[in-house]
Amino acid sequence: MRDPWVTNEIERRLASLRDRFPDRFSEAQWEEIHEDLEQLAQAAATLRRRALGNADEPDFIFVP
Repeated sequence: MRDPWVTNEIERRLASLRDRFPDRFSEAQWEEIHEDLEQLAQAAATLRRRALGNADEPDFIFVP
């Protein structure tokens, strides 16, 4: 079952894009955009559930 916050976020972002670009995409493309937004929103929700401590930092990649 999808989180209602995620569903709301997807619909708000899709509505914003449709308002901004009403005639740029076909209905099939809008469906793809909706699916992409679902994936991004789910990934963001997963990241938000991860608790970080004060000492947690991003991985450092050393490139000489």
